[in-house]
Amino acid sequence: HAASSHMLHALTDADQPGAGHRILINDDKLFPMAKGCEHGLETRECYFEPLTNCKLSDVDDYETADPKSSNIKILSKTDEEYDRNVRTLYTSDSLWFRKVKDMYSWTGLGFNSQHSTIHMTAACLAYYFRVKPWLRKEIDERLRRNIPLDLNPQRTIGVPIRRSDKCRRHAIEGSAPGEMECPPLEEYLKKVKEFLAFDPRIENVIVTSEDKSACEEFLEILNKELPSLRVIQNIGDVQQGTGSGSKLEAYTEGSSNAQVVASALTSLHMHMRARYFVLTSKSTWTSTIAVMARVYGFASEVIVFDIGPNKNTFAHLARRGCA
Repeated sequence: HAASSHMLHALTDADQPGAGHRILINDDKLFPMAKGCEHGLETRECYFEPLTNCKLSDVDDYETADPKSSNIKILSKTDEEYDRNVRTLYTSDSLWFRKVKDMYSWTGLGFNSQHSTIHMTAACLAYYFRVKPWLRKEIDERLRRNIPLDLNPQRTIGVPIRRSDKCRRHAIEGSAPGEMECPPLEEYLKKVKEFLAFDPRIENVIVTSEDKSACEEFLEILNKELPSLRVIQNIGDVQQGTGSGSKLEAYTEGSSNAQVVASALTSLHMHMRARYFVLTSKSTWTSTIAVMARVYGFASEVIVFDIGPNKNTFAHLARRGCA
């Protein structure tokens, strides 16, 4: 989410559209999840297509440039103002993107409208996640193995369960500290039942999670409480046991980086085949699934039950879309 927001700001000139063409160049630093890459360098581009063909070698070097040069600007803070015509801009090291007032006016979709916000956000995510051919082939094979030919997205619930290191007081060594009180699995079941009461034609439920034990427990609950539902799983998912991609030591035994990336993106694509969702927007990952399903999914009129709500814009887009 943060990366796509950085990209949206850079590629659109944000609050000053029309100031000139902008190019966002991804650095060539080691990408933790690309360690051991068998398909190229150990960077983001092990898995994803480059954002641009330009390289860092194409930009102006601030260490050798004239301090008075108008070609270069180094931002000390993300909210510092700058001339949009500057040739090379060095941003701060902050993870979070620059906040602007009118990021979407150039689209012509309306001033500060939620419609343009969710569509442009989803488009940036889709561009950012353009996978390399080898990974596209792997995901395609997994989808063909996992998705029944007769699956009707309009009659399908998606339940992407985010737990493991997301939960407070977890005991996963080497992983990030927990951020939320994870909803009990019974709460997921309750919302699934509410969807069934709302739409009795529902036939399928897609269940995925990086947490194997939580996934297995929820599947047992479904089998006991709602045996008539057809359960769709991500067969071959390594379920690495953590959502912290930079904490490789926390992976379950036998999980490689490539398997984790392929598993996660397969789960995302599987959930594009659902109309109804039970998730927590306090997870950026499950929020991403909902946002992408609203714009690129196979079902119409996506409906989300948010059982662990967050209060930021991205969470709102996941919950409500452009409503």
